[in-house]
Amino acid sequence: MTQTLENAVNLPEEQRFFRHGLSWEQFKAIQASFENVPGVRLFYCEGILEIVSIGKPHEAIKCLIGLLLRQYFVEQGIEFFPVGVLARLLPR
Repeated sequence: MTQTLENAVNLPEEQRFFRHGLSWEQFKAIQASFENVPGVRLFYCEGILEIVSIGKPHEAIKCLIGLLLRQYFVEQGIEFFPVGVLARLLPR
């Protein structure tokens, strides 16, 4: 099945949750509890914790950008080392 950006608009959006008034130590404890949870990102700034579930539109766009960059690097003869999920999908 081919995923297009037009179809990605109809997919579930990211969810964001905020918690105010946390110390850095509290954030680190919460972060440790989310260590093995895929598809969730935590951000902390000035006492505010933001928990973001990564949605399908984000993933679709991320993969598309990665594929386009890979093709550009190959055509330009630029040496690169992909990392992350995309690296496991690309032939070496």
